[in-house]
Amino acid sequence: MAIPKTTKTNYPGISYYSDSQKGKVFLATFTINKKKYRKIIGYENDEFKTNAKIAFLKKESMKNEIENNTYIKKDLTFKQLWELYLEHLINSKSVSQKTLINKKSVYNCHFKTKFDNLKINTIQTYNIQQFANDLLKTKSPKSVDNYLADLSALFKFAIKHKITTNNPVILVDKPKYDNTREYPLDFVESKRLFNTIINFKEPLYKDIFTFLLHGRRTGEVLNLTWDMIDFEKRTYTIKYEINKAKKNMSYEMTDELYNIFINIEDKDGYVFKSLVTGAKIKNLRWAWDRILKEANINKSMRIHDLRHLIGEISLNNTDNSMEVVAAILGHSSTRPTRRYAKVQQKVAAQGIKKVFDTLK
Repeated sequence: MAIPKTTKTNYPGISYYSDSQKGKVFLATFTINKKKYRKIIGYENDEFKTNAKIAFLKKESMKNEIENNTYIKKDLTFKQLWELYLEHLINSKSVSQKTLINKKSVYNCHFKTKFDNLKINTIQTYNIQQFANDLLKTKSPKSVDNYLADLSALFKFAIKHKITTNNPVILVDKPKYDNTREYPLDFVESKRLFNTIINFKEPLYKDIFTFLLHGRRTGEVLNLTWDMIDFEKRTYTIKYEINKAKKNMSYEMTDELYNIFINIEDKDGYVFKSLVTGAKIKNLRWAWDRILKEANINKSMRIHDLRHLIGEISLNNTDNSMEVVAAILGHSSTRPTRRYAKVQQKVAAQGIKKVFDTLK
């Protein structure tokens, strides 16, 4: 049926014509990807008592729904889907820049040659399983499991946007592995390492590694900026963009941290800056090697193990509870330290003080 001549309203893309039974019949007109849409959106005597404003809101909702489903092309290749997925991650800002870089690297190194030109709806569990089995010949089970997780996230995205109905990763036999790592040092070695750090002769790295001894992750420390520090409240906040919990995490400063922060002269930008470039420090490996050498630690010890040092000493050499350790380390779920209640900043600060007093 041909649509009669319409009259424009004050709302963009909304016009109407009159009908003897329905009253004003509202039409929505909009364009997406050079394709023009013209649809009846409601009428004056319907259950919503549609008027021009309601018609406009309905039009915007319909437009968003269509835009969100512009991906629906049943013949998309893996490469095309990956590009859409990456664009979504960038626009939604749902992952960090570091995660984006990592995903791009995984795609280029592992997914591209294997899947790039395959139609997304032709990829079966068998293909994914063969991919995983081949990788296990040269990669660790943990790495392969991570790659499968990336693939699964991609297919979930495709299902959400109705590009496919199947996630072939779900039925893959994933590699089994034990990801636990035993803390390598005994109490005497831990104490020696701790005291080497807090007395280290290089002031910048002494400050950084002392901060790490408070249970913080390397990225949290190196990305700390002065706007995250509140001297009046004696607190610092690790913002959601730079922590694993993906939410702002606030901590009370210990006396050691307060003295570190207050004595840094340049209180602009990053807290810890390179002595050479003045920019953010990107690598602590060489300083860490010097610390281990000075502490006479010959065992395999990662910087991240300083978090384990705090947890180990807390649980075995102080009366700190699981709840306190969880608060010190900034765990956002109960998994790393079983079940724990919310602990106030002051309690966490008192817990780290007990660890420091034990190791000094």
